[in-house]
Amino acid sequence: MFVRTVSFSSLKLILCLSFMFLLAGCDQENAPQMDAVAVVDETSIPLWLDGQVEMSPQEWLVKRSHAEVTDEKAEIERTAELLVIAADRFDESHRMIANRAAQLEDMLLEHRITETAVDRLEWFTKLPTLQTPHSFSALCQYYYNLRTQGKTEDEIIQNLLRI
Repeated sequence: MFVRTVSFSSLKLILCLSFMFLLAGCDQENAPQMDAVAVVDETSIPLWLDGQVEMSPQEWLVKRSHAEVTDEKAEIERTAELLVIAADRFDESHRMIANRAAQLEDMLLEHRITETAVDRLEWFTKLPTLQTPHSFSALCQYYYNLRTQGKTEDEIIQNLLRI
């Protein structure tokens, strides 16, 4: 009998990706309703940055975030620099990265974890280089899963380095 072994980290990655695909196919109409957390006034700032939004990804991300910003122009410039670094590192578009960072902020806020999209973006750009390529979206999902389990940033880095 031939038995093939799979490493634990490979199994975790397969399970995580499978879970994400399952969630993507869920019917949201019959989903149980959670307590709503005030997000953003969608009439002024759209919840999703698509090709129709007449704002740069950095401007949209700063304006959409729940962060209290004292110097909006400086924060937009900082975000622009972070998006360039992230786009280069993860080989993804500024728009996609901005959307995922905003989505992560919203998901964490649903668990009463107040971490801003721009601060998370900065954190991801400072991660040590991982042994295997990971998309920004996958890292956001890993971060969310671990953070909502109560892990600290240091514990999350250690978990990510083992993937």
